[in-house]
Formats: sequence, C-alpha cells, structure tokens
Amino acid sequence: MLGELKGALARALLIGRGALSLRIAISSESHINGSRTHGSRTHGVADAPQTFDHDAVHCLECIARDIDGPSIRSMGTTSVRDSILLVGASGRTGRYVLRYLCNASVPVIACVRSADRLASEPSLARAEVAFANVEQPHTLAPLIERAAHVIYLAGGNRRGLSPGAWQLEVDGLSGCLELAKRSGLPGRWISVGYSGSDQRGATTWAETRWRELKRAADEVIAASGVNYFVLRTGLIAAPISSEPLVSIAQNPAAADAELPCNSLAFLLTGAALSGAANRSRVTVRLDPHGLKLQSAVQAFSRLRQDGPILSTTRPMRHA
Repeated sequence: MLGELKGALARALLIGRGALSLRIAISSESHINGSRTHGSRTHGVADAPQTFDHDAVHCLECIARDIDGPSIRSMGTTSVRDSILLVGASGRTGRYVLRYLCNASVPVIACVRSADRLASEPSLARAEVAFANVEQPHTLAPLIERAAHVIYLAGGNRRGLSPGAWQLEVDGLSGCLELAKRSGLPGRWISVGYSGSDQRGATTWAETRWRELKRAADEVIAASGVNYFVLRTGLIAAPISSEPLVSIAQNPAAADAELPCNSLAFLLTGAALSGAANRSRVTVRLDPHGLKLQSAVQAFSRLRQDGPILSTTRPMRHA
C-alpha cells in the first residue's frame, strides 16, 4: 500500500541525498485527457476526499519530515535552485502534483497562465505562484533559472486542437528546453508523453494531428541535451479512491494505456523525489496483475537509458 511507499522513497532519498536537492520542475494541464470529467470542485480545485489522495498526501508529508539532510528543504527557503517548477499547475494532473508537493512542504513554483484557473485550496497557499505563457518561453526564463527540477505538464486539448497547437506543443516546449539547457538545469525535466503516438490507422484528422504533435514533442525532449524522464500513458482518467496496480514497459506502443490523474500525479512526484534513470522514458498503464505504485517508482531508477540521438533534425512543422 501507499504506506510502504513512504519507506521506499525515504530510503531512496537518504541514499541519494548527496546528489541534487530536488529533482523537478512542474508544468501542467492534462495534455493527454480524452475527456474532461472532474470530481466535485471547491473554488476551482478538484476536491479529493478519496482514500488514495489522503494517503498520498500523508505519505509525502512523512517523507519530507523523515529526510535529514539537503535533499529536501523546507518551504520558504531562499537558497538558489532548490525549488521544483511546476508548469501547468492548474491542470487536472497538475493540481494533484501541486497538492502533494505543498503538503510535503517541498519548495514549489506553481506556474499558471492566468489567475482564474488557479486552485484556492488552503494548503496550496504555500506555493509561490508565477504567471507565464509557454508560447512565449522567455516569460519562463527567470523561473527555470531558479529550478532544480521541472515538471512540465503544459499542453493543448486533445479533442479540440487550436490553430496555435504547434506553438504550444512543440515550439514552446523547445524554447523552454533551450532555456533549461542554457541555465544548466541540475535536475530532471519531467513530463508526460503519449504512449500511442506511433500508432497508425483510421481515426479523425484532429486525433492524427494530436498524435503527430506528441511524437514531435517526444523527439524535441530527447534531442534537447537536458536530462529527462518522460512518463507515457494513453488516457488520463478521472481520479480514483484506492491505490491501483500498474505495469511499466519501455515500449511506447500502448494506445489503450490508462492512468487516473491522481495516480499519474503521484508517480510523477515519486519520480521527482526518489529519482529515475537519466534520459529515460517509460509507459505506465493500469494492470490488475501489475505492480504497486511503490514498486513502480522504485523501478524507475532501473530503466534503460535512451541511446544517443543520431539526428537532431527539427520535426517538420505542418500548416
């Protein structure tokens, strides 16, 4: 259960505390949502009284308290590059990541595009809020320069691509990665990819285009020169109330993969706190015969690293 994850992540953090202070910068919006089903809301925040969410928050609070060293610093620190930058903190998955980090008193910069979508949950008041637009990467430059890790969850609506989808999904991402590289991001660029981007077959134009964008984004990250961890899945579903079992694989061909948004958020947070193999990508899906979340997070450190990029040709932009 999630209680076991506390000990596993705490041990991993203690073992690696001589490394980096934090490992993420966070961004958001559930870019793989196939639907927009939400739980009940309170002032724009997905209200999650579920057992899973309560246990996840408690687990991360305990991890932060148990760490005795520089791996995690308390909220309110003024040290340079000790924060996690969460890009897209107002998205469905981003809200859960933000909640987990804030309740664990991890320094976090919550990056959103506008204040009207910002959650007003009391615990989230601990986060530093910054307004920026990923389509104008320079607005994120001062935030990236302060981040130890970036969790990037920004993205467009799968079912309703806007005319500027390429600027958001590829150009904006590429610009932010260039800033991260130039600033010497010490930790990881953590993001969510689509596990079915290489699938072919009859589908709508919008779906085909969306897959192309996700594939291009994947290539941009791999060729960026920044250390990264990409967690791939197919559909990001509504939150669940109990801990699920999942399977992990490094074969991305799994268009039917699915993860609840709060489970995905916990896995991303776990990867940030306990680490993952450098330059790695993994597909995660629900599996009744699979691993507990604890084991999945532990397995991230044993993933196969991506090989060197032979070509850095920029993906072709379609009109």
